[in-house]
Amino acid sequence: MASQRGKSWLFLPGGHVEPGERVETALIRELGEELGTEAKIAGFVGAVEHGYIEDGTTHHEINLVFEVDITDTEPASQEDHLEFHWLPLDQLAEADVLPSALKAALVTVGDDRTPFWHGWND
Repeated sequence: MASQRGKSWLFLPGGHVEPGERVETALIRELGEELGTEAKIAGFVGAVEHGYIEDGTTHHEINLVFEVDITDTEPASQEDHLEFHWLPLDQLAEADVLPSALKAALVTVGDDRTPFWHGWND
């Protein structure tokens, strides 16, 4: 999980897709930039559409969640403003993970691995 230094909540590592960039390419690039590790996508987990207001500005995002394999089992933050932590799955339900719809979806992912979709602020 990722967190901004000085903030209490957690979120999944990743980032923005550049114009003309494929989602998968963006994820691999962002994990390299943020964690300094190579990654390989192992599968699609689901998607959550989310809206929020920060500093008076409305934001709209779509979180695409992938399972990835990384080459470094102890990656270190490459970003001054971010920290990264391993979070055991059995502790996910009690953690302050945002967006909350994403946390709820991850907590309820079944063994069948059916991809989930949660629309804006469901």
